[in-house]
Amino acid sequence: MWVEIHPTIIPARDIPIWNTSPKPAEDFEIRVCIFDTLGIKMMDAEGTSDVYIRAFFDSKQQVKETDTHYRC
Repeated sequence: MWVEIHPTIIPARDIPIWNTSPKPAEDFEIRVCIFDTLGIKMMDAEGTSDVYIRAFFDSKQQVKETDTHYRC
């Protein structure tokens, strides 16, 4: 709720009206940085893995993957 209280000596026609219409939609770019991971199983004999991260934002159809980090 928005309440403005003005003195009665100011006429209502002299008080500016606030524009409360919604702002136009804007496009944004979101970048996600993965700094550390936990619980990754080492899958080869040397104790390393080829790791990549898969992220789901809106649905499983819009999946994003990072590049593969070999021998992490």
